[in-house]
Amino acid sequence: MFIAVIFYCSILDDPTSCNILIRKDHLYREVIVCEEAIKSVAEGLLATGHYVKAKCFAFNPYGETTWLNTNGFG
Repeated sequence: MFIAVIFYCSILDDPTSCNILIRKDHLYREVIVCEEAIKSVAEGLLATGHYVKAKCFAFNPYGETTWLNTNGFG
């Protein structure tokens, strides 16, 4: 599963102008579907002059053991 995250700023060198959007109520089964969903939001922010970084992250909503959380990374 994948979760969509968009980091955007209105002023490039002012971190107080930045925000994060997380689509926490909807997880995507495939990364390509996630990327298509955030593309239009990211393009809308770019059109209004924001600096944008959008990415889909692998997400395990069930808390199952993975290599990352058994080796001090999660």
